[in-house]
Amino acid sequence: MAVNWYAIHTYSGFENKVKSAIEQKAASDGLSGKIDKITIPMEAIIEIKDGRKHTVEKKLLPGYILIRMEYDANLISLIENIQGVSAFVGAKGQPTTLTDEEVKNILEQSYEKGEKPRQKIKYKAGDQVKVTEGPFANFIGSVESIDEEKGKLTVMVSIFGRLTPVELDVLQIGSVS
Repeated sequence: MAVNWYAIHTYSGFENKVKSAIEQKAASDGLSGKIDKITIPMEAIIEIKDGRKHTVEKKLLPGYILIRMEYDANLISLIENIQGVSAFVGAKGQPTTLTDEEVKNILEQSYEKGEKPRQKIKYKAGDQVKVTEGPFANFIGSVESIDEEKGKLTVMVSIFGRLTPVELDVLQIGSVS
């Protein structure tokens, strides 16, 4: 029988408990051989708290886990009756299979890919910021544009009385206090 990916909707914050419960119940009912993989897509984000850089894991799809399994009515029923599971994504009693392309796109965003953590950008265009590192340290400017992909901001800083655009890493700036 074919092995496919499915999405399971869980109560928010129950993803890890549901994953463990599925693994345990499937093993005790002799259905673990029908499960290939269960994953909770995560991403690593760099946040600055109290002036320090911290890497924090965040769920990419809060309230969802992905499971690669062989379709089996007993396994579907077992999973749907686990505390914390809302339902499979799809019609009642008929989970929708996810394409390999959909799952690949989700997992590529996940930190399992081994990329460096993404930086959380809490600023928006027009915000006043203070440069904390580099040659422009202690300068104050306003955010002109944001490049989320690269984790960079263009900040307009007054240098010798003229506004000059300076491209800075998000970790080189802080809020104006």
